[in-house]
Amino acid sequence: MGRKCVTLRVFASILLLGVVMAYEYKMQAGVLGYPGSLDAEIYRQIADFLIKEMEEGRSERDKGHCAMYFDSLIFDTSNGSTFYNSLVKARDSFKNIGVAIAIGPFIDVFASTDYVILHQFHLLTSPAGENAGLMDPQKVVSILPEPKSMATVIADVIHKLQWKNVVLLSQDDFSPVLTLGQKGIQVWPIRLPTRIVSHEDAELRRNLIELRASEKNKFILHSTRRDIVHRVILAASRLHLLHHTIDWFITYPDFEDVIQTDEGTWPESLYGLQLLRPEKIPENITQELPINMSRLELGLALDVVGLMRHVLWRGAGNCVKPPLGSDHLITAHDFARFFKEKTLTYEGALGEYVWERGDNARTNYTMDVLAFKGDFKKIGSVGFENSSLVVHLHVNDGKKIAPKRIFSDVLRIVTKQNVPFMIKQGNNYTGFAYDLLVALATKLNFRFELFDITDRDTGGDGTYGALVRELTAGNASMAVGALEVTAQRETVISFSYTILSTQATILVRKPKNTQNFFQFLSPFKTGLWMMILAFIAVAALALFLISRFDPTQQGVQQKFDLKESVWYALNILLQGSTEYSPQTTSMRAIIAFFWFSVLIIDAAYTANLAAYLTLQQIDSRIKTIHDLSRQTQIKYGMENGSSLMHFIQTQKEDPFERMWAFMRINEEKSLLSNTTTIIENVKSGRFIFIADGVTNGYYAKLYCGIESIEQNFGAKDFALGFPRGAQYKDDINRGLLQLKESGVLDDLKHKWWTAGRNCTDDDDTMSSSEKTTAELNITNMVGVFIVLAAFTVLAIIVDISLRIYGETRDKEEKKSAAVDEVPQKQAEEFT
Repeated sequence: MGRKCVTLRVFASILLLGVVMAYEYKMQAGVLGYPGSLDAEIYRQIADFLIKEMEEGRSERDKGHCAMYFDSLIFDTSNGSTFYNSLVKARDSFKNIGVAIAIGPFIDVFASTDYVILHQFHLLTSPAGENAGLMDPQKVVSILPEPKSMATVIADVIHKLQWKNVVLLSQDDFSPVLTLGQKGIQVWPIRLPTRIVSHEDAELRRNLIELRASEKNKFILHSTRRDIVHRVILAASRLHLLHHTIDWFITYPDFEDVIQTDEGTWPESLYGLQLLRPEKIPENITQELPINMSRLELGLALDVVGLMRHVLWRGAGNCVKPPLGSDHLITAHDFARFFKEKTLTYEGALGEYVWERGDNARTNYTMDVLAFKGDFKKIGSVGFENSSLVVHLHVNDGKKIAPKRIFSDVLRIVTKQNVPFMIKQGNNYTGFAYDLLVALATKLNFRFELFDITDRDTGGDGTYGALVRELTAGNASMAVGALEVTAQRETVISFSYTILSTQATILVRKPKNTQNFFQFLSPFKTGLWMMILAFIAVAALALFLISRFDPTQQGVQQKFDLKESVWYALNILLQGSTEYSPQTTSMRAIIAFFWFSVLIIDAAYTANLAAYLTLQQIDSRIKTIHDLSRQTQIKYGMENGSSLMHFIQTQKEDPFERMWAFMRINEEKSLLSNTTTIIENVKSGRFIFIADGVTNGYYAKLYCGIESIEQNFGAKDFALGFPRGAQYKDDINRGLLQLKESGVLDDLKHKWWTAGRNCTDDDDTMSSSEKTTAELNITNMVGVFIVLAAFTVLAIIVDISLRIYGETRDKEEKKSAAVDEVPQKQAEEFT
């Protein structure tokens, strides 16, 4: 009985010892990083997740036989002491062959396989880039595709896309330049800033602005960092370098992740590579693990841990049985022997892993070539098989799908208030340029935002101006307003088609339009008209007296009584005809000299009337700058600091030189800036304003009693402004032509310069645009018709009066006759 108890105790002890001594297959890794790096913790979390996933469905006896450990090795360069301690700790760690591998990016001496990483393979988690020559190809294993093979991929895809001239943007890896050149592709390499903290980075924006000015339209963005790619592409979008006429090829291995963002609407001219297989990333890993990483970084970390697990499984028999006797440590020599003696094939989130035995370079992998056409479309594939590149590409027969928008982002437009181009009323804008911008946006289907620089403009000499400065600084995508096209500005920005042409004009008060209905009386003064009437009366009276006392006139039918004498004299003056004819010598003598006098009067009247009407049609107002420069009674001037002022100031011939001297003498009254003062002075007739036709034309439309008279100098063209190399300029020009052909542009000009207005005193003023030929109009002859109407009415009144008088007289005569007949009848009866 006692022997049985002892046996049972020994058996229980052995079981207890077996439970306590649960042996494992272990793999340990050193994780390289900088201060603040959480790579080791991320790898631990992923390892726990994958091991848990691996053991799901197994019995408790088959679990917990494999483990992975990660030691964080931080390279701290804060000072000499921390720098030294970092190197010592890393070297001591990697002296231990129990550390199987080193994981992390290339960090100069910290990742040296000669001084620090002595026995282990280095699983490189960053692109080699320019550091490829510093690495030992026998001990560095690249997780990402090797830069040389990637350069070959890029060159072949670009060649298949038939791009001939490209810009390569990169921070450190320019290996594609040589392979592109070997394909006959001209390359313009541009080094991006080393640090790009945001898409508003000043140096980045300068680089992109210079590229925009170069008018290149094929870009390769070469980087494996999502944040860099995203910031560059967002900055390009803000500067409208993402446009349907500009093609971009993005080498970032997760093209879908870069483009799928809420921060921009991309045009359909983007191409990229897709190495990452999102379906290989467990859906629940991001839910279970607090990991804040890009998809590519997460996929890379998963593949690193997956490769370690893959090696661990093969060395531990799938981890279903514990090692015998003690823990089994997968050492650096075991890992190296595995790579040297066995073929490693592993399918991960970044594709299949096959390394060449010679330099451990990853050469067998496949990538999709995608195009963004409103959605992602696979247009080909790239595959490396045994170091041989195979590219299959089809680009939709070279046809691009028409874009929904011509801009990938809201168009940021700079403007400056200038009547009547841009007028701000509260928070709203109006004006010719604003109406044109709205019409363009509607026609071309783009969105825009305006920012006004009126309040912060410092002026200048007029050569470039504030609008141009905003364009050249990259703050705006287009300038709208009173932007004049000049040779100096053409050297730094681009212009659209001309939207408006004008010349200098003078703004003057309209002359009073005095209407005289009795202009036919104007050739003679009132006294002379009275003398002519007296002359007619004397001649008629003479005829009457001679006829009265001439014995030969007794008993003749044609008697020159007073009425007929006056009628005869008036007929002679008006060159009419009469049935009467004087018979005596004395009467004929009077009539002969009367005819002579009438001949002189008629000739003088006709000549004076023609001269008067001719002089009346001559416009003696000031209508040209030559008229203006020859007089000093009326002051004239222009806006102080305007481009027209600079033009006149620099001229050395008349009349400009004389005008400038006059304005300088009267500077306070001639060089003005206040619009209200200018208009009041012009309306008073004391001042003439010289300005662009668009300015004076608008004032003439807005205010009554003034007009704008065009001059033959100061021709200007106005247009929309763009940064140099803006590809969307062609779209805007096409829209402008469509608006012009449809009549919208003419309607806008009519609205802001020639539309009618409600003025109550328009009838009192006369415009220079009125016809000024020698032809007569109704106002010149209306007095004649008034006289005719007056005498017609008078004749009718006289005739009616005579008829009434005659009828009244007849009634009285009949009544008197009746009264006389009564006594006569009585007498006859009595008799």
